[in-house]
Amino acid sequence: MSSIACDERCASRAAITISLIPIFDCILNQLNTAFGASLGGMSPLQATRGSLLLVFMGICTWTIVRNPRKLLSAPLPVLAGVALIALAISKEISQTGSISLSGIVPYGQFLYWLLLWMSAVFLCSSKEDALAILKGLAIGSVMTAASVFLGLALGTGNFYSGDAVKASAGWFETAKMITGVLTTGGVILLYLGQQRQGWMYPILACLNFSACILTYARAGTVAMVVALVWLFVWLCLWGHESRRSGIKFVVLCTAIGIVAMAMMSPAQVLSRWNDMEDGGGAGSGRATFWKIAIDDFYQADVLDQVAGRGYASMSTMLFQKYGDDIKHTHNDGLDMLLVGGLTGCFWLFLFVLDLSAKILRRPISSKTTAAAIAILLIYLCHGQLTGQIWGTDAMSYYTLALASLCMIDDLPVLKQATELAHSVDLTNIRHPYPIT
Repeated sequence: MSSIACDERCASRAAITISLIPIFDCILNQLNTAFGASLGGMSPLQATRGSLLLVFMGICTWTIVRNPRKLLSAPLPVLAGVALIALAISKEISQTGSISLSGIVPYGQFLYWLLLWMSAVFLCSSKEDALAILKGLAIGSVMTAASVFLGLALGTGNFYSGDAVKASAGWFETAKMITGVLTTGGVILLYLGQQRQGWMYPILACLNFSACILTYARAGTVAMVVALVWLFVWLCLWGHESRRSGIKFVVLCTAIGIVAMAMMSPAQVLSRWNDMEDGGGAGSGRATFWKIAIDDFYQADVLDQVAGRGYASMSTMLFQKYGDDIKHTHNDGLDMLLVGGLTGCFWLFLFVLDLSAKILRRPISSKTTAAAIAILLIYLCHGQLTGQIWGTDAMSYYTLALASLCMIDDLPVLKQATELAHSVDLTNIRHPYPIT
């Protein structure tokens, strides 16, 4: 049994290392944008993530080789997602005869967060491991929020200057991905602070949510409002014993409103949202290119409708028919419909269904369940309004946060895990991804 204990200690250290990834990713992401360096045609960020992807492959392979039964504990969407990527790449190669480095990058980004998710599930062996990952995500999100406020003060990172608004995404490449980081991090901070007396966690959560508003990314604002409304409903219906948390939540929402009113003028807000009645231009053109995507799917042959046409073909079609290099449809459902066909749509349904099933294994009155539902709602809003699956940042946050929350109530504390390792087979411990 000593070898089992040793394996658990190694896994625990690796899980803590994974918790540092969101922090270093936040730093490297901004340095990459600020300096625009290149390493053999790849940015330092792409090179780092490519190296980490190999590490995640090694972790997953090593874990399964050491204990083949662990494969049964892997999240089903990860296994199905890997198969979907293989199908899309093979379909693309069969149609064009080759695939370029730029063409492989989106699939690499997709694979990155899938394998990071599976690595976290394999390596978390105690409650402390899950908490470490949540804290790492929280710290990374607060650093992101600080970058937004600093960027706003210095006048950098305004992706919506054409709408006559004063916005900022800090030193990040895009605003639409960091709002997923900010809102998810805000919910994690509220969860981590719900058993603490002080106000530090709610204040940091307010910083995150306020930064989300100040990016002026509309999908992020919608996701934030939906998550906060859900948490308010949960407090009213099931949080009667959390009077202190309820007071903090009301103060939090009030503070967010004050910050928004102090830093945003009604004219700027209206300017950002005034295209909603612009017919085909509504939603920054989504009303047009979403229709183009749907029409293209219906006009495709049966094989493309079932198995998709690949990412590069989707991007080329959108550029030819829409006239702007938007790369993808900004909607996860439509992206999967074009890239993977009905097979891709089935994978997306499986992904959401699997997360929902894991979350709802616990009573809805649980604070852990409330936080997990809020994060799932944040993903659903972002995924359908701006598209997320090709972005490593936000998808890593959603999946790591939900995996940790789904495991945290079932995992033993570190001391108990060590004692159990000396007396029983740890694979018999109840786990949210059952091992049979």
